[in-house]
Amino acid sequence: MLKEKIDAIRYPVRDAYPPFIEFVMKYTSKDDEILDVGGDEGAYSAELNKRGFSSTCIDICREYIIKSKNRGVNSYVMDATSLSFPDKSFDIILLFETLENIKDVDLVLRQAGRIGKKYILITVPNCSGFEELKRLHLMYDHFLAIDHVNFFTKKNLEDLLSNNFKNFIVEEKEPLALGAIGLPWFLRKPVLLLYRLKFIKINLYYRLFAVINLKGAQ
Repeated sequence: MLKEKIDAIRYPVRDAYPPFIEFVMKYTSKDDEILDVGGDEGAYSAELNKRGFSSTCIDICREYIIKSKNRGVNSYVMDATSLSFPDKSFDIILLFETLENIKDVDLVLRQAGRIGKKYILITVPNCSGFEELKRLHLMYDHFLAIDHVNFFTKKNLEDLLSNNFKNFIVEEKEPLALGAIGLPWFLRKPVLLLYRLKFIKINLYYRLFAVINLKGAQ
């Protein structure tokens, strides 16, 4: 049973998360070549290809790449710190939920900047506001992930990107409506409505989304 649980953590079945797909589509045209770095089982590439885009998936895990190829995705086993593609060979580079798992993040970013032409799109778990969660006896679930080696706040992600790029933005996304946690359903709905109407301020967000603009940088 324990081995099955470990295998489920290491090789989960993945689906494309709709907000990430929307994020890509905001910055991508149908003529662009996309590279999903650390693309896991190819779910994002497969979904983007279905929508008429052209996406390639790479991952260091051979088992993931086998599953990605089974989805019909152009896929390669490759280390994100040493990409064997020519300079400027892709328009859009995706780093979705990847940087938190890699020790040498600067090297990954430099490689992405080398082969990218237009944008690098990044998502990572947000660790800002930990003290507020701690006060409420709560914790981000990503603090418990066994494969996470980096824990980003908005500021330290901005500092990291500034070491390698001049033109970028980092935004906090996926707000956490803490005031609705634990409420019965008939109270939760009006409280969530108050959050949406901004009568209650949200100061905690689950993820960071970053856009690095490579155009004109080289």
